Amino acid sequence: MPAQLALWTRAGGQWEVLDDNLDREVQVPLHWHDDGAALLFTAEERARRHLWRLDLATRRTEVVVRGGWVHAFDAAGGTLVTLADAMLHPARLHAHRAGTPARRLERFNDALLDGLDLGRCEEAFVRGAEGDDVQMWLVYPPGFDPGRRWPVMHVIHGGPHTAAGDTWHYRWNSPVFAAQGYVVAAVNYHGSTSFGWNFVDSITHRFGELELRDIEAATDWLLARPWADPARVFATGGSYGGFMVAWMNGHVPPGRYAAYVCHAGCFDWTAMFADDAFTWHAKEIGAWYWDDMAKVHGQSPHAFAAGMRTPTLVIHGALDYRVPDAQGLAYYNTLKARGVDARLLWFPDENHWVLKPRNSKLWYGEFFAWLERHGRAAAKAPAGAYTAEVVPASSSH
Repeated sequence: MPAQLALWTRAGGQWEVLDDNLDREVQVPLHWHDDGAALLFTAEERARRHLWRLDLATRRTEVVVRGGWVHAFDAAGGTLVTLADAMLHPARLHAHRAGTPARRLERFNDALLDGLDLGRCEEAFVRGAEGDDVQMWLVYPPGFDPGRRWPVMHVIHGGPHTAAGDTWHYRWNSPVFAAQGYVVAAVNYHGSTSFGWNFVDSITHRFGELELRDIEAATDWLLARPWADPARVFATGGSYGGFMVAWMNGHVPPGRYAAYVCHAGCFDWTAMFADDAFTWHAKEIGAWYWDDMAKVHGQSPHAFAAGMRTPTLVIHGALDYRVPDAQGLAYYNTLKARGVDARLLWFPDENHWVLKPRNSKLWYGEFFAWLERHGRAAAKAPAGAYTAEVVPASSSH
């Protein structure tokens, strides 16, 4: 329980935990209510981020403003101001007063967005690992016709202890993906935040196991839809999402997915000791590599390279210190050495995220070109070439 809400009493010099029964992470900043009798804070719930109020006398919590995703807020004189976005619109400012509708304070992006059809989004639940219900966001392309066959793209979030939220994302933007003609699926697999502490902690010391079962269950759900094209199913992800697509490449037989995209993905947990956050490895994986190499390798995609045969676009930045670029280079070289179709997109001036506008444009261009190329190739494959079986854990530049 990494971030509980607590009150420091100066007179007694003691901490008092206020949210023992709050099964979610309280996020900063904290803000005293005008009367000093309550605290305001944000916290996630089911892949949304709300503004909450905790009454100090009763310890009762309630949602004051619902997300989307509340990024920031302030309060004074009985007025709340929130900055919040959602999957289908960027951040907006609103003022909130008790007993009146929320008032929009700006129109910065309206003219740009008025001419765009961003499609629609919805959430679904699938029966995932451990028999748990697992949430999945779906973003449909503009003009979606359920009578047609559509390619499907998994966008697997990083972290792993974050969530694919109801939020506008500037680097992995689901409406942009959907606008290319894909049904976008974002699964909040085991380990994701906002579904309770047990759900977050469930993947500890067994990375890849439950998450893969969740994503595969989602793929089964998607393939049961009459509009899903089984020849054009893709999986993409960054950071821990990149770890997941590399893990999938070693555990899911070829043909299930037409191609993968691995951005800044963790490939080898031993070599990941070059990162800027190595102190958490043993806590999450369950051992230091010098104490139990088998346990570390059992959760490391590189140890399953013999099963990797699905084409992959590997993307990395030279200035990435969270997942050093040697991870991507090793994954790319491994695929090439195995004769697997692979392509490397390497940015000498980017870090864990691609932030420069021209680089971002190149990133999206390479991303879509890779999927389009392998979507065409998969469509030409013989019938019956695809399988839903999961293997148990045991191209040119």
